Amino acid sequence: MKTKRKKLLRTVIISVICTVICFSVVSLLIINHYFGEVFSRSELTRYTPYIRYENIKDEIPRYEISFKSGENTLKGNVYGNGGKGLLFAVHGLNSNEEETMDVIHYFCKKGWTVLAYNHSGCFTSGGENQKGLAQSLIDLDAALTFCENDERLKNLPKVLFGHSMGGYAVCSVLNFNHDIKAVASFSGYNTPYEELCFFVRKFVGDVFAVTQYPFMWIYNKLLFGDMADISAVDGINKADVPIMIVHGNNDTIVPHDSAGIISHKEQITNTNVRYVLRTEEILNTHTKVIYSGNAAEYSEEADKKLDMLQDKYSDEIPENELKAYYESLDKFRMSELDEEIFDNINRMFEQAIADNN
Repeated sequence: MKTKRKKLLRTVIISVICTVICFSVVSLLIINHYFGEVFSRSELTRYTPYIRYENIKDEIPRYEISFKSGENTLKGNVYGNGGKGLLFAVHGLNSNEEETMDVIHYFCKKGWTVLAYNHSGCFTSGGENQKGLAQSLIDLDAALTFCENDERLKNLPKVLFGHSMGGYAVCSVLNFNHDIKAVASFSGYNTPYEELCFFVRKFVGDVFAVTQYPFMWIYNKLLFGDMADISAVDGINKADVPIMIVHGNNDTIVPHDSAGIISHKEQITNTNVRYVLRTEEILNTHTKVIYSGNAAEYSEEADKKLDMLQDKYSDEIPENELKAYYESLDKFRMSELDEEIFDNINRMFEQAIADNN
């Protein structure tokens, strides 16, 4: 009888171990597939409703730069030749430097030199894919190191602007020993793990998501090692420089009340931090948070025209019609930034540099 019980117990234990192993393997395979889909290479889209460099090239000169980030060669440009300092415009996931042209245009007109580059796996930069959410920190660290050793740029005081994945990078990089005077972060997450957990909950629900958190942590750790755990809040507290955190209360990509940096206000001890929570309709979303009410109004009009074309052609709009639609848009109006927020950022940057002189 005892022998039978032992055999039964052994069988149960083996079954449980096999089940756990199989579940773990399947979970890691699913996460690997998820990372491959979400962080695939990001190329320049053929059409855009926003300005690109071709729209401002007669106004703002630029020259190309390249530098190494790990095994990848990253490429970008330095725009303008303003004497105020060097501003880094750091883009988000599935984006590129051309999609920060509205920010570049604004700050160049305000007298800044602006550096923008493409993250690993984006547009002109090397890399098979974007790898993961911590990669933006690694790439920004490499960009700052490059500038600190470049004769043309090393003596310029440096300020940072970033959106989304870039919003995380500009704050988390403050954990390192770069001389940064001030930071503006839009729609940024506190840690890659928090943001990844949010997406898991969003797609599979709260109950099943709990079973995937350990594997998400393991996979992220395998990809990035110690860099996987670096938080924006720790950087903000360590640097003690002026920082503006801007977020929308209807952000469905980086929620303001969970993964977003702004949700950690109580843990932030840096007294030089200002918070802006946008609540205006449309402008309180992940991508629209930087724009003006005028731009939002025009965007709605443009979206209605595009919807009509999609209805007319059953979502397969002919090339000539699609091209005509984008050429008809007022891209400068569509790209109009929120004047009050950006003027406040500009003054914060200027004051931070003045205070350090």
